[in-house]
Amino acid sequence: MKRATFAALVAGAAVAPRVARAQSALTPVRVGTAPVESYALMFYGIERGFFKAAGLDVQMQVFGAGGGVMQGAGGGAIDIGCANVGAQANAHIAGLPFAMIAAGGLYSTNSPTTVLAVAKNATFKTAKDLNGKTIGVSTLHDLQQASVLKWVDANGGDSSTLKFAETPVPVMAPALAAGRIDAACLLEPSLTAAKDDIRIFGKCYDAIAKSLMITSHFANTAWLDAHPDAAHAFIGALRESARWANRNLAASSAILADKSKIPLETIAAMHRVQFGEALDPALIQPVIDASAQYKFLPKDFNVSEMFWAQAR
Repeated sequence: MKRATFAALVAGAAVAPRVARAQSALTPVRVGTAPVESYALMFYGIERGFFKAAGLDVQMQVFGAGGGVMQGAGGGAIDIGCANVGAQANAHIAGLPFAMIAAGGLYSTNSPTTVLAVAKNATFKTAKDLNGKTIGVSTLHDLQQASVLKWVDANGGDSSTLKFAETPVPVMAPALAAGRIDAACLLEPSLTAAKDDIRIFGKCYDAIAKSLMITSHFANTAWLDAHPDAAHAFIGALRESARWANRNLAASSAILADKSKIPLETIAAMHRVQFGEALDPALIQPVIDASAQYKFLPKDFNVSEMFWAQAR
């Protein structure tokens, strides 16, 4: 018995260093995202263990919005981030050392998570009725504003007469009710929370494309050059996360509620974001084109310029 016990201890001692080495072999990756559903893919990947299974120790930093993610990446605080496509396009034009590596949250006309809304008692009937009016958007000179401009032009109005006010999404519905703004680019979960007080006036993103990419994942090019294997592992884990999230809306609700603090009952009622399972230029190019059309970008360009050369 003593010899058997001794043998077991020796075996355990031999195994322990291998386990320790396996754990220490995880490649650390500093990442950043925001507590919004279209930015949530990395939360799902961490919670479901996809990154760890890919040999990565993902160290998460949560920023208040995509702009903070971009600043964190620019300052060297993170290696990989998730941000909206428009912000990444501006960074590309400015020559910042970032490359797009993987898809993020998608908009679909079949389940619109962002719409142009007015107060429930508003008398507006056509896009022309918005001429000269003030529109609330969460960020100026971004996808939301470009979509409203394009939608108004496409539906008989004159976008050059519009005025825009940067308005936090949670206060858009109260601002509409009080008459401080005439319309707003309202997104989930505020869209569902305010459903009794607002009226959907149009699906403004449809003016750009019926399906488009809202956010995507990017990385610092110096990190990509130094860690190509880790980058490919990260991309693969993101794809696994997207596949899981797209097929498990109920299960992802608990993770989203925890990270975003959106009540579970609101998540159950609202339109949900789907996630891209591949980096598809056709879902991104319309955003670049519309941003350039309304001078939010100094020039148009082929979105493939933003892609990491080894992305696959």
